[in-house]
Amino acid sequence: MEALHERKGRQPLLEMRRITKSFGGVFANEDVSLRCYPGEVISLLGENGAGKTTLMKVLYGMHAADSGEIVWKGEPVSIRTPGDAIRLGIQMVHQHFMLIPTLSVAENLVLGREPKKHGIFQRCGAEEICEELSRTYGLRIDGRRRVSTLSVGERQRVEILKALYRGAELLILDEPTAVLTPQETRELFGTIGRLRAMGKSIIIITHKLKETREISDRVYVLRGGKITGERQTAGATIDELTELMVGYRLVQTQNQHPTPGDALLCVKNLSLREKQGRSLLRELNFTVYSGEILGVAGVEGNGQEELIEVLSGIRSGWDGEMELRGVRVEKPTPARLMELGVATIHADRQYRGLLLDKSAVKNMMLGFQRDRRFYRRPRLVWKLAERQTAEEMERFDIRPRDPQRAAGEFSGGNQQKLIVARELGRDAQLLIAANPTRGIDIGAVNSIHQKLLQARDGGRGVLLISSDLDEIMELSDRIAVIYEGRIVTLRAAVDFTELELGTYMGGTADA
Repeated sequence: MEALHERKGRQPLLEMRRITKSFGGVFANEDVSLRCYPGEVISLLGENGAGKTTLMKVLYGMHAADSGEIVWKGEPVSIRTPGDAIRLGIQMVHQHFMLIPTLSVAENLVLGREPKKHGIFQRCGAEEICEELSRTYGLRIDGRRRVSTLSVGERQRVEILKALYRGAELLILDEPTAVLTPQETRELFGTIGRLRAMGKSIIIITHKLKETREISDRVYVLRGGKITGERQTAGATIDELTELMVGYRLVQTQNQHPTPGDALLCVKNLSLREKQGRSLLRELNFTVYSGEILGVAGVEGNGQEELIEVLSGIRSGWDGEMELRGVRVEKPTPARLMELGVATIHADRQYRGLLLDKSAVKNMMLGFQRDRRFYRRPRLVWKLAERQTAEEMERFDIRPRDPQRAAGEFSGGNQQKLIVARELGRDAQLLIAANPTRGIDIGAVNSIHQKLLQARDGGRGVLLISSDLDEIMELSDRIAVIYEGRIVTLRAAVDFTELELGTYMGGTADA
C-alpha cells in the first residue's frame, strides 16, 4: 500500500519520525516512525504495554515526546496540547468515552463550539447540525436523546460525529471494539469504510488480529515500545503478525469439549434488587458441572458484576438458592465459599483482587493463611511462601520477579497475572473467572487459556464471565447470554454462530 502511494507521488498526511518517549527511565516508545496517507486506515497493533496508546497520545498532544518530529501535510509541527492537534485536524476517540450523560446527543456534539444567536445557545441549531452530520456520514442518531439512554455503540457513534464536527482529517480510535457486540462492530467497520472513501484517514489502536486484517490497509506492529514490523495487511497472516507481536509462535488453543461430570454449582431463581427496587438480576437458573466451562456472555453492565459478587459471597440481600455439590449454601461469605472449594478471579483486579500497598508474596498468600503447605502454628512460614511466589512468578511470567515488590508497583497486566496465578493455585473445584485475561498480552492470554482448559480437563468446573466474545467462544463448552440481568439463552457453544450470539447480547433476539 505504501509503495503504491509513493509511486503515485502522494504526500503523507502524517509522519511521525523517530519518536522517543520514556517515563522514569523506562522507554514507552523508542525511535518509532510511521506514515499515514489520506484515505488510509492504519492499524497500530501490539500487546498491552507495547506503547501504542502512548505513541498516539504524543500525536494528540497529551504527552510530550523526549525526541523526534511530527510532520503534518509535509510541514513540521509542534503539538503541545490536544487543542493544537484538533486545530490541525487530528482527533482521538478514547477507549472510555468522554460524553456528559445528562446532556442530549446534540448538546454533547457541539459542546465548546455551540451555535449561538445574540450569545444564547440555539438548541434547535445544535439538533440541525447533528441531523446533517448523521446524514452526511451515515451515522444515524437522534440528537434529542439523552446520552445516558444510549447503548455503547451509539455513544461511540456520538464520539465519532463529535470529532467530525470539529473537522477531523485524521481520526485515532483507541481499542474501538472493546465493548461492542459483533453487530455494533460491523456497523463501526462500515462507518470506517465510508470515512475512508471520503478521504478521511484513520489509525486504530488494537490488539485484535482478526479485526486488524479485516479493516486496515497497513499495519504497524509494536513490541516493547519499538516497531517490529510494517506490513500491507492484505498480505500478512495471523501467525506472522502474532510472532511480530510476541516474538514467538503461539500454540493454538484446542478445545475438545469433553463430557461433563457431576453438578458443582447449582443456582436457582437467583434475583437481586437495588434498594430503589430496580432489578439487577432476574431469576437466574443455571448449573456448572465438573469438567466443563460454562461461559457467560454479555455486553458489560448487564448484571455480570452483581452475579460475581453474589457467587463470591461479597453481595448479600439476594433471593433464590445456591447449592455446591448438592448442599445448599446459606448466607455465603468469601471465606466460607473458599473453604467449600470456590476460587474467584474478579473483574476489577485493583478493587477486588489485590492489596496494592502489600508485597506480591502477601497478595499471593491471601486465602492461604491456614493452608498446611505454608502454615506452621502459630504463623505463616514466609520463606516457604516467598519460594512459592517466586515459582508462580516464573511460571506465569510475572515481571519483575520480585516477591517483595508492592503489588501496586506492577503493571496492570502483571497484576492480573498475579491474581490468576493465586486463584489457579487453590485446591478449588469451582473457579469463577471474570475477564481473566483483561489487560494482558497475547502470549499470557494464550497461556491462561491453556491453564483454564487444563483445569477443566482435570475435573474442575469453570464459570467464565467475559466481555471478550472470542474468549467465550473459544473456551466455553456451554454458553449462557445475560441481558438486563436475565439469562436469555443457554445452550452448547457449538450451537451458536457469532452473529446469533451477538444478537442475544444486544437484546434483539427473541428470548
